[in-house]
Amino acid sequence: MTATLSPPQPDTALDYPDTLLISGHPDTDPLDEGDVPEAFYTTNAPGNHIGQAGTYTRKTSWFLYRAILPQLDEDVDLSLTSLAKDLGISYSKLQGFLRVHFRMRQLPLVTEVQGLHWILDLTKLRIIDRELHRLENNLDDLEAIDAALADFLTPTAPNQTVPTDAELRRFIRGFIDTHLRPGDKEEKPQPTLRINYNPDNTTTLSLTCDSATATIIARHIDVYTNKAHTTAAQGLIDLILEDTHTSVAINTFTTNEDTNIVFHPGAGWINLNHAPQTTPSSVGLTPTK
Repeated sequence: MTATLSPPQPDTALDYPDTLLISGHPDTDPLDEGDVPEAFYTTNAPGNHIGQAGTYTRKTSWFLYRAILPQLDEDVDLSLTSLAKDLGISYSKLQGFLRVHFRMRQLPLVTEVQGLHWILDLTKLRIIDRELHRLENNLDDLEAIDAALADFLTPTAPNQTVPTDAELRRFIRGFIDTHLRPGDKEEKPQPTLRINYNPDNTTTLSLTCDSATATIIARHIDVYTNKAHTTAAQGLIDLILEDTHTSVAINTFTTNEDTNIVFHPGAGWINLNHAPQTTPSSVGLTPTK
Protein backbone atom coordinates (compact mmCIF):
# COMPACT_ATOMS: atom_id res chain seq x y z
CA MET A 1 0.00 0.00 0.00
CA THR A 2 1.43 3.38 -1.01
CA ALA A 3 0.26 6.50 0.80
CA THR A 4 -0.96 9.46 -1.21
CA LEU A 5 -1.54 13.07 -0.21
CA SER A 6 -5.26 13.47 0.32
CA PRO A 7 -6.93 16.88 -0.08
CA PRO A 8 -6.66 18.90 3.15
CA GLN A 9 -9.72 19.21 5.34
CA PRO A 10 -11.31 22.69 5.53
CA ASP A 11 -11.07 22.87 9.33
CA THR A 12 -8.00 25.05 9.62
CA ALA A 13 -7.52 28.80 9.40
CA LEU A 14 -4.62 28.35 7.00
CA ASP A 15 -4.79 28.06 3.22
CA TYR A 16 -2.81 25.19 1.76
CA PRO A 17 -0.32 25.92 -1.02
CA ASP A 18 -0.98 24.49 -4.46
CA THR A 19 2.36 22.70 -4.36
CA LEU A 20 4.84 21.43 -1.82
CA LEU A 21 7.75 21.99 -4.20
CA ILE A 22 10.33 24.69 -3.53
CA SER A 23 10.65 26.05 -7.06
CA GLY A 24 8.33 28.93 -7.77
CA HIS A 25 6.93 28.99 -4.24
CA PRO A 26 6.02 32.52 -3.06
CA ASP A 27 7.71 31.94 0.29
CA THR A 28 11.09 31.93 -1.44
CA ASP A 29 10.66 35.56 -2.51
CA PRO A 30 12.09 38.23 -0.16
CA LEU A 31 9.80 40.82 1.38
CA ASP A 32 9.61 44.25 -0.19
CA GLU A 33 10.35 47.26 2.00
CA GLY A 34 6.65 48.10 2.12
CA ASP A 35 5.79 44.59 3.28
CA VAL A 36 7.85 44.69 6.48
CA PRO A 37 5.50 44.62 9.50
CA GLU A 38 6.05 46.74 12.61
CA ALA A 39 6.77 43.65 14.71
CA PHE A 40 8.39 40.45 13.45
CA TYR A 41 10.67 37.63 14.50
CA THR A 42 14.33 37.46 13.52
CA THR A 43 13.54 34.40 11.42
CA ASN A 44 11.33 36.58 9.21
CA ALA A 45 13.63 39.59 8.98
CA PRO A 46 14.10 41.04 5.46
CA GLY A 47 17.30 39.77 3.88
CA ASN A 48 17.60 36.82 6.28
CA HIS A 49 17.87 34.11 3.62
CA ILE A 50 18.75 31.38 6.11
CA GLY A 51 15.73 32.37 8.17
CA GLN A 52 13.56 32.23 5.04
CA ALA A 53 14.77 28.70 4.33
CA GLY A 54 13.98 27.65 7.89
CA THR A 55 10.53 29.21 7.66
CA TYR A 56 9.87 27.36 4.43
CA THR A 57 10.94 24.09 6.02
CA ARG A 58 8.54 24.55 8.94
CA LYS A 59 5.75 25.53 6.58
CA THR A 60 6.29 22.55 4.30
CA SER A 61 6.34 20.22 7.29
CA TRP A 62 3.08 21.70 8.55
CA PHE A 63 1.25 21.20 5.28
CA LEU A 64 2.71 17.73 4.75
CA TYR A 65 1.47 16.33 8.05
CA ARG A 66 -1.85 18.16 7.80
CA ALA A 67 -2.39 16.62 4.36
CA ILE A 68 -1.83 13.04 5.55
CA LEU A 69 -3.97 13.17 8.71
CA PRO A 70 -6.01 9.95 8.76
CA GLN A 71 -9.76 10.20 8.23
CA LEU A 72 -12.14 8.85 10.85
CA ASP A 73 -13.30 6.03 8.58
CA GLU A 74 -9.77 4.79 7.86
CA ASP A 75 -7.89 1.94 9.51
CA VAL A 76 -5.55 4.23 11.45
CA ASP A 77 -2.98 1.56 12.37
CA LEU A 78 -2.73 0.36 8.78
CA SER A 79 -2.51 3.92 7.43
CA LEU A 80 0.20 4.97 9.89
CA THR A 81 2.23 1.82 9.27
CA SER A 82 2.22 2.54 5.54
CA LEU A 83 2.91 6.26 5.98
CA ALA A 84 5.80 5.58 8.37
CA LYS A 85 7.45 3.39 5.73
CA ASP A 86 6.88 6.01 3.02
CA LEU A 87 8.40 8.77 5.16
CA GLY A 88 11.22 6.62 6.53
CA ILE A 89 10.42 7.29 10.19
CA SER A 90 9.18 5.10 13.03
CA TYR A 91 5.52 4.42 13.67
CA SER A 92 5.65 6.03 17.12
CA LYS A 93 7.36 9.18 15.82
CA LEU A 94 4.81 9.59 13.04
CA GLN A 95 2.01 9.02 15.53
CA GLY A 96 3.38 11.85 17.66
CA PHE A 97 3.69 14.20 14.69
CA LEU A 98 0.11 13.59 13.60
CA ARG A 99 -1.21 13.89 17.14
CA VAL A 100 0.15 17.43 17.45
CA HIS A 101 -1.70 18.44 14.29
CA PHE A 102 -4.93 17.03 15.64
CA ARG A 103 -4.20 19.08 18.76
CA MET A 104 -3.73 22.26 16.72
CA ARG A 105 -7.26 21.85 15.39
CA GLN A 106 -8.32 22.68 18.96
CA LEU A 107 -6.24 25.89 18.95
CA PRO A 108 -7.52 28.11 16.11
CA LEU A 109 -5.88 31.30 17.44
CA VAL A 110 -2.46 29.66 17.76
CA THR A 111 -2.97 28.21 14.30
CA GLU A 112 -3.64 31.71 12.97
CA VAL A 113 -0.44 33.03 14.58
CA GLN A 114 1.45 30.11 13.05
CA GLY A 115 0.14 31.11 9.63
CA LEU A 116 1.53 34.61 10.11
CA HIS A 117 4.99 33.86 11.53
CA TRP A 118 5.73 30.12 11.07
CA ILE A 119 7.91 29.76 14.16
CA LEU A 120 6.46 26.47 15.46
CA ASP A 121 8.46 23.47 14.32
CA LEU A 122 7.59 19.88 15.21
CA THR A 123 9.53 20.08 18.48
CA LYS A 124 7.58 23.12 19.68
CA LEU A 125 4.29 21.63 18.47
CA ARG A 126 4.98 18.47 20.49
CA ILE A 127 5.73 20.56 23.57
CA ILE A 128 2.35 22.27 23.21
CA ASP A 129 0.56 18.94 22.79
CA ARG A 130 2.26 17.29 25.77
CA GLU A 131 1.77 20.22 28.14
CA LEU A 132 -1.93 20.53 27.24
CA HIS A 133 -2.51 16.87 28.05
CA ARG A 134 -3.33 17.96 31.61
CA LEU A 135 -6.40 19.82 30.36
CA GLU A 136 -8.02 16.57 29.19
CA ASN A 137 -9.83 18.25 26.27
CA ASN A 138 -11.73 20.64 28.55
CA LEU A 139 -13.14 23.07 25.99
CA ASP A 140 -13.18 26.10 28.31
CA ASP A 141 -9.58 25.51 29.38
CA LEU A 142 -8.46 24.95 25.79
CA GLU A 143 -10.13 28.18 24.70
CA ALA A 144 -8.34 30.08 27.45
CA ILE A 145 -4.89 28.62 26.74
CA ASP A 146 -5.44 29.14 23.01
CA ALA A 147 -5.92 32.89 23.52
CA ALA A 148 -3.05 33.20 26.01
CA LEU A 149 -0.62 31.16 23.92
CA ALA A 150 -1.51 33.05 20.74
CA ASP A 151 -0.71 36.31 22.54
CA PHE A 152 2.56 34.87 23.87
CA LEU A 153 3.63 33.78 20.37
CA THR A 154 2.81 37.11 18.71
CA PRO A 155 5.88 39.36 18.30
CA THR A 156 5.70 42.85 19.83
CA ALA A 157 8.90 44.38 18.48
CA PRO A 158 11.01 44.33 15.29
CA ASN A 159 13.56 41.53 14.96
CA GLN A 160 12.31 39.74 18.08
CA THR A 161 13.95 36.46 19.09
CA VAL A 162 11.78 33.36 18.76
CA PRO A 163 10.85 31.91 22.18
CA THR A 164 12.98 28.90 23.09
CA ASP A 165 11.53 25.46 23.77
CA ALA A 166 12.12 25.98 27.49
CA GLU A 167 10.38 29.37 27.47
CA LEU A 168 7.40 27.92 25.61
CA ARG A 169 7.10 25.01 28.06
CA ARG A 170 7.50 27.33 31.06
CA PHE A 171 4.78 29.70 29.80
CA ILE A 172 2.24 26.91 29.26
CA ARG A 173 2.94 25.30 32.62
CA GLY A 174 2.80 28.65 34.39
CA PHE A 175 -0.50 29.64 32.78
CA ILE A 176 -2.11 26.29 33.56
CA ASP A 177 -0.84 26.26 37.16
CA THR A 178 -1.87 29.87 37.79
CA HIS A 179 -5.14 30.26 35.89
CA LEU A 180 -6.55 26.85 35.02
CA ARG A 181 -5.38 24.23 37.51
CA PRO A 182 -3.96 26.02 40.56
CA GLY A 183 -4.88 23.06 42.77
CA ASP A 184 -2.72 20.65 40.77
CA LYS A 185 0.44 21.78 42.56
CA GLU A 186 -1.06 21.00 45.94
CA GLU A 187 -2.23 17.52 44.98
CA LYS A 188 0.13 14.58 44.85
CA PRO A 189 -0.42 12.99 41.43
CA GLN A 190 -1.52 9.39 41.25
CA PRO A 191 1.30 7.33 39.66
CA THR A 192 0.41 5.98 36.22
CA LEU A 193 2.16 3.42 34.05
CA ARG A 194 1.58 3.27 30.30
CA ILE A 195 2.65 0.32 28.17
CA ASN A 196 2.70 0.79 24.38
CA TYR A 197 3.40 -2.16 22.10
CA ASN A 198 5.14 -0.96 18.94
CA PRO A 199 4.95 -2.56 15.48
CA ASP A 200 8.74 -3.17 15.47
CA ASN A 201 8.46 -5.76 18.27
CA THR A 202 9.52 -3.29 20.95
CA THR A 203 7.52 -1.99 23.89
CA THR A 204 7.60 1.45 25.49
CA LEU A 205 7.04 1.78 29.25
CA SER A 206 6.15 5.23 30.58
CA LEU A 207 5.86 5.99 34.31
CA THR A 208 4.36 9.27 35.53
CA CYS A 209 4.73 10.16 39.21
CA ASP A 210 5.55 13.08 41.51
CA SER A 211 8.97 14.73 41.30
CA ALA A 212 10.19 13.45 44.67
CA THR A 213 9.54 9.83 43.79
CA ALA A 214 11.03 10.28 40.30
CA THR A 215 14.21 11.75 41.80
CA ILE A 216 14.55 8.82 44.19
CA ILE A 217 14.09 6.29 41.39
CA ALA A 218 16.63 8.13 39.23
CA ARG A 219 19.19 8.11 42.04
CA HIS A 220 18.75 4.37 42.60
CA ILE A 221 19.36 3.82 38.89
CA ASP A 222 22.45 6.07 38.96
CA VAL A 223 23.94 4.21 41.93
CA TYR A 224 23.39 0.83 40.29
CA THR A 225 24.69 1.83 36.84
CA ASN A 226 27.85 3.32 38.37
CA LYS A 227 28.55 0.04 40.17
CA ALA A 228 27.57 -2.25 37.30
CA HIS A 229 29.06 -0.05 34.53
CA THR A 230 25.94 -0.36 32.43
CA THR A 231 23.37 1.93 30.84
CA ALA A 232 20.49 3.54 32.72
CA ALA A 233 17.97 1.51 30.73
CA GLN A 234 19.71 -1.78 31.47
CA GLY A 235 20.13 -0.72 35.09
CA LEU A 236 16.40 -0.16 35.45
CA ILE A 237 15.71 -3.57 33.91
CA ASP A 238 18.17 -5.22 36.31
CA LEU A 239 16.67 -3.46 39.33
CA ILE A 240 13.18 -4.63 38.41
CA LEU A 241 13.93 -8.19 37.29
CA GLU A 242 16.84 -9.14 39.55
CA ASP A 243 17.14 -9.37 43.30
CA THR A 244 19.18 -6.17 43.44
CA HIS A 245 19.23 -3.63 46.28
CA THR A 246 20.69 -0.15 46.40
CA SER A 247 21.01 2.39 49.17
CA VAL A 248 21.12 6.10 48.40
CA ALA A 249 21.50 9.19 50.59
CA ILE A 250 20.06 12.40 49.14
CA ASN A 251 20.98 15.70 50.81
CA THR A 252 18.19 18.27 51.05
CA PHE A 253 18.15 21.82 52.38
CA THR A 254 15.60 23.90 54.25
CA THR A 255 15.19 27.27 55.98
CA ASN A 256 11.55 26.52 56.74
CA GLU A 257 10.41 26.12 60.34
CA ASP A 258 8.61 22.98 59.24
CA THR A 259 11.54 20.58 58.78
CA ASN A 260 9.32 18.27 56.73
CA ILE A 261 9.44 20.82 53.90
CA VAL A 262 12.85 20.58 52.23
CA PHE A 263 14.43 21.58 48.93
CA HIS A 264 16.23 19.12 46.72
CA PRO A 265 18.09 20.32 43.59
CA GLY A 266 16.39 18.78 40.61
CA ALA A 267 13.13 17.99 42.40
CA GLY A 268 12.34 21.33 44.06
CA TRP A 269 10.46 21.58 47.34
CA ILE A 270 9.54 18.17 48.78
CA ASN A 271 7.26 17.30 51.65
CA LEU A 272 8.97 14.43 53.45
CA ASN A 273 5.61 13.19 54.66
CA HIS A 274 4.76 12.45 51.02
CA ALA A 275 8.06 10.76 50.20
CA PRO A 276 8.72 7.02 50.62
CA GLN A 277 9.76 6.06 54.14
CA THR A 278 13.41 5.20 54.81
CA THR A 279 14.11 1.46 54.78
CA PRO A 280 17.34 -0.56 54.36
CA SER A 281 16.70 -0.70 50.61
CA SER A 282 15.20 2.75 50.12
CA VAL A 283 16.50 6.29 50.02
CA GLY A 284 17.45 8.30 53.08
CA LEU A 285 16.28 11.91 52.96
CA THR A 286 18.46 13.97 55.29
CA PRO A 287 17.26 17.55 55.88
CA THR A 288 20.14 19.96 56.43
CA LYS A 289 19.82 23.53 57.67
